[in-house]
Amino acid sequence: MTFPLSSSDKAYLAALAAGNELAFEALFTRFHSGLLHYAKSILRYPTDAAEDVVAEVFCTLWASRTQLAVAGSLAAYLYTAVKHRCLDKLREQRRTPLDPTDELPHTQPEAAHQQPDHLLAYQELTAQLTHLIDQLPERTRQVFQLHRDGGLTYEEMAALLGISINSVKTHMFRALRFLKTTLYASGVQ
Repeated sequence: MTFPLSSSDKAYLAALAAGNELAFEALFTRFHSGLLHYAKSILRYPTDAAEDVVAEVFCTLWASRTQLAVAGSLAAYLYTAVKHRCLDKLREQRRTPLDPTDELPHTQPEAAHQQPDHLLAYQELTAQLTHLIDQLPERTRQVFQLHRDGGLTYEEMAALLGISINSVKTHMFRALRFLKTTLYASGVQ
């Protein structure tokens, strides 16, 4: 199921085809954060690969702007492109063993002592929430993250994932119910 392009999507595509860099920057600003979160949720390993994937998608978007054929919404197009690039990265990772010289993210314990207590509490809550989101079934987690991080509508998620809008609603309900009941049981209100 695909949804027709909105008038703003058509305007962006026309501006891109004409080489309008401001339109490209506006699209980048609008979608970058959500696409990055989505890529991180798929890749799940500590590298800059998610950032690379999103950058590649935007580079391809700009490079192919004159021949771009978007059937559904622009958001669904971009999220699908990120999903496919992430899957390609995961396939590459399976084919090549991890390099033991790859650097892991560095932590700075001294910085934690300089931060206010409320920031630490926020970070703990964020870590707990991330852990709970990771416990969701895969499809439910995808729907939740597309909505929360990507800002996609139920219709856009349904088109992107190839499921019905009612399935999207069911996954969102399950995710929210699980998160609320689990957080409430742990004393977070």
